[in-house]
Amino acid sequence: MNRKELGRWGEEMASQYLIHEKGYHIIDRNYRCPIGEIDLVAIYQKTLIFIEVKTRRFLSFGLPAESVTRNKQRKYHLLSQYYMKEKGLYDLDCRFDIVEVFARPDGSCNLNHIINAF
Repeated sequence: MNRKELGRWGEEMASQYLIHEKGYHIIDRNYRCPIGEIDLVAIYQKTLIFIEVKTRRFLSFGLPAESVTRNKQRKYHLLSQYYMKEKGLYDLDCRFDIVEVFARPDGSCNLNHIINAF
């Protein structure tokens, strides 16, 4: 599995976890706009959640969430504003989560859901 396939696989694992374990309603996947891309957008209990999924096979470069730098966080805030304006979602609170997906050699994974990560 190449890097792009691994990322897509991780996003699918995160989606399934959020839907089946957390009860989230995924309303968008890989939302793109001129500013960039949001991996997943969900609604849960009247909260709009923007989710960054980070998938890793190895931890040699640190934990996946550590790659969500201040610059990436600022960009996500701009992306969320663009998304909410485009979709007309003004009446919802919003937050930013990270889902770390740790791929195992046997094809399974461990997940770490960081709620309100930034």
